[in-house]
Amino acid sequence: MEKLDAGLVSVLAAEGSACAVVRVRSPWQLNYVARHFDVLARFPFINSIGVRCDRKEAVRLAAMQEVVSVTAQSRVRALSDGGARQESVDPGILRAESAEERAAAQNSSPPYAAAETLGVKGLTGRGAVLAVLDTGVSPHVDISVPRDRVRAFKDFVGGGEFPYDDNGHGTFVTGVAAGGGLLSAGEVRGVAPQAEIVSVKVIGASGETGAFTILEGMQWLFDNFRALGVKVVCMSFGADPLPSADPLKLGAEMLSRSGLTVVCASGNSGAGSLKSPGISGEVITVGAVDEGLKVAPFTSSGVYQGVYRPDVYAPGVSVKGVDAGGTYSFMTGTSVSAPYVAGACCLLHERFAALTPREAKRMIVSSARVLDGVRVFRL
Repeated sequence: MEKLDAGLVSVLAAEGSACAVVRVRSPWQLNYVARHFDVLARFPFINSIGVRCDRKEAVRLAAMQEVVSVTAQSRVRALSDGGARQESVDPGILRAESAEERAAAQNSSPPYAAAETLGVKGLTGRGAVLAVLDTGVSPHVDISVPRDRVRAFKDFVGGGEFPYDDNGHGTFVTGVAAGGGLLSAGEVRGVAPQAEIVSVKVIGASGETGAFTILEGMQWLFDNFRALGVKVVCMSFGADPLPSADPLKLGAEMLSRSGLTVVCASGNSGAGSLKSPGISGEVITVGAVDEGLKVAPFTSSGVYQGVYRPDVYAPGVSVKGVDAGGTYSFMTGTSVSAPYVAGACCLLHERFAALTPREAKRMIVSSARVLDGVRVFRL
Protein backbone atom coordinates (compact mmCIF):
# COMPACT_ATOMS: atom_id res chain seq x y z
CA MET A 1 0.00 0.00 0.00
CA GLU A 2 3.03 2.32 0.00
CA LYS A 3 2.16 3.30 -3.58
CA LEU A 4 -1.07 4.91 -2.37
CA ASP A 5 -0.91 8.59 -1.47
CA ALA A 6 -2.18 9.19 2.08
CA GLY A 7 -4.20 12.17 0.90
CA LEU A 8 -6.01 10.00 -1.63
CA VAL A 9 -6.80 7.43 1.05
CA SER A 10 -8.36 10.19 3.18
CA VAL A 11 -10.50 11.46 0.32
CA LEU A 12 -11.67 7.96 -0.54
CA ALA A 13 -12.63 7.32 3.07
CA ALA A 14 -14.65 10.55 3.21
CA GLU A 15 -16.23 10.57 -0.25
CA GLY A 16 -16.14 7.01 -1.53
CA SER A 17 -14.48 7.86 -4.85
CA ALA A 18 -11.91 10.35 -6.08
CA CYS A 19 -9.83 11.46 -9.03
CA ALA A 20 -6.28 10.15 -8.97
CA VAL A 21 -3.10 10.33 -11.03
CA VAL A 22 -1.70 6.87 -11.75
CA ARG A 23 1.92 6.64 -12.81
CA VAL A 24 3.31 3.52 -14.48
CA ARG A 25 6.86 2.33 -15.02
CA SER A 26 6.97 2.48 -18.82
CA PRO A 27 4.94 4.31 -21.49
CA TRP A 28 3.89 1.07 -23.19
CA GLN A 29 2.16 -0.01 -19.96
CA LEU A 30 -0.29 2.93 -20.05
CA ASN A 31 -2.81 1.27 -22.36
CA TYR A 32 -2.72 -1.99 -20.40
CA VAL A 33 -3.57 -0.25 -17.13
CA ALA A 34 -6.08 2.08 -18.80
CA ARG A 35 -8.16 -0.81 -20.16
CA HIS A 36 -9.23 -1.79 -16.65
CA PHE A 37 -10.22 1.59 -15.19
CA ASP A 38 -12.31 4.71 -15.82
CA VAL A 39 -9.73 6.90 -17.55
CA LEU A 40 -10.44 10.65 -17.55
CA ALA A 41 -7.15 11.96 -18.95
CA ARG A 42 -3.81 10.80 -20.31
CA PHE A 43 -0.40 12.31 -19.56
CA PRO A 44 2.10 10.16 -21.46
CA PHE A 45 4.91 12.67 -20.98
CA ILE A 46 5.09 11.57 -17.32
CA ASN A 47 3.87 7.97 -17.94
CA SER A 48 0.58 8.71 -16.20
CA ILE A 49 -3.19 8.61 -16.59
CA GLY A 50 -5.94 10.36 -14.67
CA VAL A 51 -8.68 8.08 -13.35
CA ARG A 52 -11.72 8.13 -11.10
CA CYS A 53 -11.60 5.27 -8.64
CA ASP A 54 -13.11 3.98 -5.42
CA ARG A 55 -11.13 2.50 -2.55
CA LYS A 56 -11.26 -1.03 -3.93
CA GLU A 57 -10.01 0.11 -7.34
CA ALA A 58 -7.26 2.23 -5.74
CA VAL A 59 -6.01 -0.81 -3.83
CA ARG A 60 -6.12 -2.88 -7.02
CA LEU A 61 -4.12 -0.22 -8.85
CA ALA A 62 -1.50 -0.10 -6.10
CA ALA A 63 -1.15 -3.87 -6.26
CA MET A 64 -0.32 -3.85 -9.98
CA GLN A 65 3.35 -4.42 -10.74
CA GLU A 66 3.21 -1.87 -13.57
CA VAL A 67 2.06 0.96 -11.27
CA VAL A 68 4.59 3.22 -9.54
CA SER A 69 2.22 5.48 -7.60
CA VAL A 70 -1.42 6.45 -7.15
CA THR A 71 -1.82 10.03 -5.94
CA ALA A 72 -4.72 12.39 -5.32
CA GLN A 73 -5.59 15.13 -7.80
CA SER A 74 -4.26 18.28 -6.13
CA ARG A 75 -6.16 21.56 -6.01
CA VAL A 76 -4.12 24.28 -7.71
CA ARG A 77 -4.37 28.02 -7.10
CA ALA A 78 -3.08 31.09 -8.89
CA LEU A 79 -0.54 32.67 -6.54
CA SER A 80 -1.61 36.31 -6.27
CA ASP A 81 -3.08 38.31 -3.40
CA GLY A 82 -6.57 37.36 -4.51
CA GLY A 83 -6.89 40.18 -6.98
CA ALA A 84 -6.59 43.09 -4.56
CA ARG A 85 -5.76 46.35 -6.30
CA GLN A 86 -3.97 49.10 -4.40
CA GLU A 87 -4.41 52.13 -6.63
CA SER A 88 -2.94 54.55 -4.06
CA VAL A 89 0.46 52.87 -4.11
CA ASP A 90 2.99 53.74 -6.81
CA PRO A 91 5.84 51.23 -6.57
CA GLY A 92 7.32 51.97 -9.97
CA ILE A 93 8.97 48.56 -9.97
CA LEU A 94 8.40 47.98 -13.66
CA ARG A 95 8.96 51.57 -14.75
CA ALA A 96 11.64 52.14 -17.36
CA GLU A 97 14.44 54.09 -15.69
CA SER A 98 16.31 56.95 -17.23
CA ALA A 99 20.08 57.12 -17.23
CA GLU A 100 19.93 59.81 -14.52
CA GLU A 101 17.73 57.65 -12.30
CA ARG A 102 20.05 54.70 -12.71
CA ALA A 103 23.06 56.80 -11.76
CA ALA A 104 21.27 58.20 -8.72
CA ALA A 105 20.32 54.73 -7.56
CA GLN A 106 23.88 53.52 -7.96
CA ASN A 107 25.21 56.44 -5.93
CA SER A 108 22.75 55.90 -3.09
CA SER A 109 23.22 52.15 -2.65
CA PRO A 110 25.39 49.29 -3.87
CA PRO A 111 24.78 48.96 -7.62
CA TYR A 112 22.55 46.28 -9.05
CA ALA A 113 24.60 44.75 -11.81
CA ALA A 114 22.39 41.83 -12.85
CA ALA A 115 21.75 43.18 -16.36
CA GLU A 116 25.42 43.94 -16.91
CA THR A 117 26.55 40.65 -15.36
CA LEU A 118 24.19 38.67 -17.57
CA GLY A 119 25.05 40.72 -20.63
CA VAL A 120 21.37 41.50 -21.33
CA LYS A 121 21.39 45.25 -20.92
CA GLY A 122 19.50 46.80 -23.82
CA LEU A 123 17.90 43.51 -24.91
CA THR A 124 14.14 43.22 -25.35
CA GLY A 125 13.43 39.51 -25.71
CA ARG A 126 13.07 39.73 -29.47
CA GLY A 127 12.94 36.25 -30.93
CA ALA A 128 12.34 34.56 -27.56
CA VAL A 129 9.04 32.73 -27.02
CA LEU A 130 7.50 32.56 -23.54
CA ALA A 131 4.75 30.10 -22.55
CA VAL A 132 2.48 31.19 -19.69
CA LEU A 133 0.34 28.52 -18.05
CA ASP A 134 -2.33 30.53 -16.24
CA THR A 135 -5.86 31.96 -16.55
CA GLY A 136 -5.36 33.02 -20.17
CA VAL A 137 -4.54 36.39 -21.69
CA SER A 138 -6.61 39.36 -22.84
CA PRO A 139 -5.77 41.37 -25.98
CA HIS A 140 -4.34 44.31 -24.03
CA VAL A 141 -2.70 47.10 -26.01
CA ASP A 142 0.65 46.27 -24.39
CA ILE A 143 0.43 42.71 -25.68
CA SER A 144 -1.35 43.03 -29.02
CA VAL A 145 -0.35 46.45 -30.45
CA PRO A 146 1.33 47.39 -32.76
CA ARG A 147 1.73 43.66 -33.40
CA ASP A 148 -0.13 40.82 -31.78
CA ARG A 149 2.58 38.90 -29.95
CA VAL A 150 0.31 36.04 -28.84
CA ARG A 151 1.71 33.34 -31.09
CA ALA A 152 -0.68 30.64 -29.85
CA PHE A 153 -3.55 30.22 -27.40
CA LYS A 154 -4.83 26.92 -26.02
CA ASP A 155 -7.81 26.73 -23.66
CA PHE A 156 -8.16 23.67 -21.40
CA VAL A 157 -10.92 25.26 -19.31
CA GLY A 158 -13.59 26.51 -21.70
CA GLY A 159 -12.31 25.26 -25.04
CA GLY A 160 -12.20 28.78 -26.49
CA GLU A 161 -10.54 29.43 -29.81
CA PHE A 162 -9.47 33.03 -29.28
CA PRO A 163 -7.45 34.51 -26.37
CA TYR A 164 -9.40 35.63 -23.31
CA ASP A 165 -8.92 35.90 -19.57
CA ASP A 166 -11.97 35.68 -17.28
CA ASN A 167 -9.87 36.15 -14.13
CA GLY A 168 -7.12 38.66 -14.98
CA HIS A 169 -4.28 36.86 -13.28
CA GLY A 170 -2.77 35.44 -16.46
CA THR A 171 -2.91 38.78 -18.27
CA PHE A 172 -1.08 40.50 -15.41
CA VAL A 173 1.56 37.75 -15.25
CA THR A 174 2.08 37.95 -19.01
CA GLY A 175 2.46 41.73 -18.80
CA VAL A 176 5.10 41.58 -16.07
CA ALA A 177 7.20 39.30 -18.24
CA ALA A 178 6.48 40.73 -21.68
CA GLY A 179 4.24 43.81 -21.61
CA GLY A 180 5.24 46.29 -24.32
CA GLY A 181 4.40 49.46 -22.36
CA LEU A 182 2.67 51.20 -25.28
CA LEU A 183 -0.40 52.37 -23.34
CA SER A 184 1.79 54.07 -20.71
CA ALA A 185 4.36 55.42 -23.18
CA GLY A 186 6.94 53.03 -21.72
CA GLU A 187 6.32 53.82 -18.04
CA VAL A 188 4.85 50.38 -17.26
CA ARG A 189 6.75 47.83 -19.27
CA GLY A 190 7.59 44.15 -18.93
CA VAL A 191 11.08 42.76 -18.59
CA ALA A 192 11.12 41.34 -22.15
CA PRO A 193 8.76 43.69 -24.01
CA GLN A 194 9.26 42.13 -27.44
CA ALA A 195 9.06 38.46 -26.49
CA GLU A 196 6.47 36.29 -28.23
CA ILE A 197 3.77 34.69 -26.06
CA VAL A 198 2.11 31.28 -25.97
CA SER A 199 -0.83 31.42 -23.57
CA VAL A 200 -2.10 28.13 -22.13
CA LYS A 201 -5.31 28.57 -20.15
CA VAL A 202 -5.35 25.97 -17.38
CA ILE A 203 -7.07 28.00 -14.63
CA GLY A 204 -10.64 29.30 -14.70
CA ALA A 205 -12.41 32.43 -13.48
CA SER A 206 -12.24 31.38 -9.82
CA GLY A 207 -8.43 31.26 -9.83
CA GLU A 208 -8.48 27.55 -8.97
CA THR A 209 -8.22 24.35 -10.95
CA GLY A 210 -7.32 20.68 -10.61
CA ALA A 211 -4.04 18.97 -11.31
CA PHE A 212 -5.58 17.15 -14.28
CA THR A 213 -6.07 20.45 -16.12
CA ILE A 214 -2.56 21.67 -15.31
CA LEU A 215 -1.10 18.37 -16.53
CA GLU A 216 -3.15 18.57 -19.74
CA GLY A 217 -1.62 22.00 -20.35
CA MET A 218 1.87 20.68 -19.63
CA GLN A 219 1.28 17.72 -21.95
CA TRP A 220 0.15 20.03 -24.77
CA LEU A 221 3.20 22.22 -24.26
CA PHE A 222 5.48 19.18 -24.22
CA ASP A 223 3.99 18.06 -27.54
CA ASN A 224 4.11 21.47 -29.22
CA PHE A 225 6.90 23.62 -27.77
CA ARG A 226 9.42 22.81 -30.48
CA ALA A 227 7.04 23.71 -33.30
CA LEU A 228 6.15 26.96 -31.52
CA GLY A 229 9.75 27.82 -30.63
CA VAL A 230 9.07 28.11 -26.89
CA LYS A 231 12.17 28.52 -24.71
CA VAL A 232 10.80 29.73 -21.34
CA VAL A 233 7.78 28.65 -19.28
CA CYS A 234 6.19 30.65 -16.45
CA MET A 235 4.04 28.92 -13.84
CA SER A 236 2.57 31.33 -11.29
CA PHE A 237 0.40 28.74 -9.56
CA GLY A 238 0.91 26.21 -6.83
CA ALA A 239 -0.50 23.28 -4.90
CA ASP A 240 0.35 21.63 -1.61
CA PRO A 241 3.15 19.20 -2.49
CA LEU A 242 2.67 15.47 -2.20
CA PRO A 243 5.29 13.57 -0.17
CA SER A 244 6.31 11.42 -3.15
CA ALA A 245 5.67 11.18 -6.90
CA ASP A 246 4.17 14.68 -7.01
CA PRO A 247 2.65 14.93 -10.54
CA LEU A 248 3.08 18.70 -10.91
CA LYS A 249 6.72 18.46 -9.89
CA LEU A 250 7.27 15.57 -12.31
CA GLY A 251 5.57 17.51 -15.11
CA ALA A 252 7.68 20.62 -14.61
CA GLU A 253 10.83 18.51 -14.48
CA MET A 254 9.98 16.72 -17.71
CA LEU A 255 9.52 20.08 -19.45
CA SER A 256 12.89 21.21 -18.09
CA ARG A 257 14.62 18.01 -19.18
CA SER A 258 13.19 18.54 -22.65
CA GLY A 259 15.02 21.86 -22.93
CA LEU A 260 12.60 24.44 -21.52
CA THR A 261 13.65 26.97 -18.88
CA VAL A 262 10.87 26.61 -16.29
CA VAL A 263 10.20 29.40 -13.78
CA CYS A 264 7.79 28.81 -10.87
CA ALA A 265 6.35 30.88 -8.02
CA SER A 266 7.27 29.58 -4.57
CA GLY A 267 3.83 30.25 -3.02
CA ASN A 268 2.14 32.80 -0.76
CA SER A 269 1.77 30.81 2.46
CA GLY A 270 4.86 31.87 4.40
CA ALA A 271 7.82 29.96 5.77
CA GLY A 272 7.74 26.20 5.64
CA SER A 273 5.03 25.99 2.99
CA LEU A 274 6.63 25.69 -0.45
CA LYS A 275 4.18 24.94 -3.22
CA SER A 276 4.48 22.49 -6.09
CA PRO A 277 5.90 22.59 -8.74
CA GLY A 278 8.23 25.14 -7.12
CA ILE A 279 9.60 22.41 -4.85
CA SER A 280 11.60 21.01 -7.76
CA GLY A 281 15.32 21.60 -7.91
CA GLU A 282 15.22 21.55 -11.72
CA VAL A 283 13.16 24.74 -12.06
CA ILE A 284 13.88 28.33 -11.02
CA THR A 285 11.74 28.96 -7.95
CA VAL A 286 11.04 32.61 -7.16
CA GLY A 287 9.92 34.37 -3.99
CA ALA A 288 8.86 37.99 -3.52
CA VAL A 289 10.55 41.12 -2.17
CA ASP A 290 9.04 44.56 -1.68
CA GLU A 291 10.26 47.85 -3.13
CA GLY A 292 12.90 48.07 -0.40
CA LEU A 293 14.16 44.60 -1.41
CA LYS A 294 12.97 43.07 1.85
CA VAL A 295 11.51 39.58 1.72
CA ALA A 296 7.71 39.72 1.67
CA PRO A 297 6.42 37.84 4.73
CA PHE A 298 3.83 35.92 2.69
CA THR A 299 6.53 34.29 0.52
CA SER A 300 6.58 30.52 0.81
CA SER A 301 10.04 29.21 1.64
CA GLY A 302 11.65 26.17 3.15
CA VAL A 303 13.88 23.16 2.65
CA TYR A 304 12.88 20.43 0.25
CA GLN A 305 15.11 17.39 -0.25
CA GLY A 306 17.90 19.15 1.62
CA VAL A 307 17.92 22.36 -0.46
CA TYR A 308 16.56 25.75 0.58
CA ARG A 309 14.11 27.43 -1.78
CA PRO A 310 13.19 29.85 -3.33
CA ASP A 311 16.30 29.99 -5.47
CA VAL A 312 15.95 33.76 -5.88
CA TYR A 313 13.62 36.57 -4.86
CA ALA A 314 12.28 39.28 -7.18
CA PRO A 315 9.85 42.25 -7.01
CA GLY A 316 6.39 41.07 -6.00
CA VAL A 317 4.68 43.65 -3.76
CA SER A 318 2.27 46.25 -5.16
CA VAL A 319 3.62 45.90 -8.67
CA LYS A 320 1.92 47.88 -11.42
CA GLY A 321 1.03 45.98 -14.57
CA VAL A 322 -1.48 45.29 -17.30
CA ASP A 323 -5.11 44.68 -16.42
CA ALA A 324 -7.42 42.34 -18.34
CA GLY A 325 -9.87 45.24 -18.56
CA GLY A 326 -7.48 47.10 -20.83
CA THR A 327 -5.85 49.51 -18.36
CA TYR A 328 -3.33 49.05 -15.51
CA SER A 329 -3.67 47.83 -11.94
CA PHE A 330 -1.55 46.60 -9.05
CA MET A 331 -0.93 43.08 -7.84
CA THR A 332 1.01 41.44 -5.02
CA GLY A 333 2.26 37.87 -4.78
CA THR A 334 4.95 35.47 -5.88
CA SER A 335 2.83 35.24 -9.05
CA VAL A 336 4.30 38.62 -9.92
CA SER A 337 7.87 37.69 -9.03
CA ALA A 338 8.00 34.56 -11.20
CA PRO A 339 7.26 36.35 -14.52
CA TYR A 340 9.85 39.01 -13.67
CA VAL A 341 12.49 36.28 -13.67
CA ALA A 342 10.86 34.51 -16.63
CA GLY A 343 11.19 37.76 -18.59
CA ALA A 344 14.89 37.90 -17.68
CA CYS A 345 15.26 34.33 -18.95
CA CYS A 346 13.77 35.48 -22.27
CA LEU A 347 16.52 38.08 -22.46
CA LEU A 348 19.09 35.38 -21.82
CA HIS A 349 17.65 33.22 -24.57
CA GLU A 350 17.72 36.20 -26.91
CA ARG A 351 21.44 36.59 -26.31
CA PHE A 352 22.42 32.92 -26.07
CA ALA A 353 20.59 30.87 -28.68
CA ALA A 354 21.85 27.51 -27.37
CA LEU A 355 21.27 28.23 -23.66
CA THR A 356 20.21 25.19 -21.61
CA PRO A 357 17.79 25.31 -18.64
CA ARG A 358 20.61 24.46 -16.25
CA GLU A 359 22.79 27.26 -17.62
CA ALA A 360 19.91 29.74 -17.42
CA LYS A 361 19.28 28.87 -13.77
CA ARG A 362 22.97 29.13 -12.92
CA MET A 363 23.20 32.57 -14.55
CA ILE A 364 20.08 33.90 -12.83
CA VAL A 365 21.13 32.64 -9.41
CA SER A 366 24.77 33.72 -9.69
CA SER A 367 23.83 37.24 -10.83
CA ALA A 368 21.45 37.80 -7.91
CA ARG A 369 22.67 39.89 -4.99
CA VAL A 370 22.81 38.39 -1.51
CA LEU A 371 20.79 40.56 0.89
CA ASP A 372 19.99 39.46 4.44
CA GLY A 373 20.96 35.91 3.58
CA VAL A 374 18.82 35.46 0.44
CA ARG A 375 19.49 36.04 -3.25
CA VAL A 376 17.56 38.97 -4.68
CA PHE A 377 17.33 39.28 -8.46
CA ARG A 378 16.60 42.63 -10.03
CA LEU A 379 17.64 44.00 -13.39
